[in-house]
Amino acid sequence: MDTTTLTLPTPDEIRNVLKKHGITREAAAGLVHVSLRAFHNWMAPEGSPHHRAMPLSAWELLLIKLGEIEVDRYGQ
Repeated sequence: MDTTTLTLPTPDEIRNVLKKHGITREAAAGLVHVSLRAFHNWMAPEGSPHHRAMPLSAWELLLIKLGEIEVDRYGQ
């Protein structure tokens, strides 16, 4: 996955990544340093009163920690 083309994830995209890696919402919330409630809101159906868009920085961090994308630590 190319980090230059990352876009805000949909709840389904978040759900699919968690399922692929066999990780719970609680564990995923811990990986990106947010409350479980915040994570639940990111996964709520779009258009529902509880839905909040997952910040791109949290999405990227989750993908990095799950090994979906690599970080070039030296900017090369």
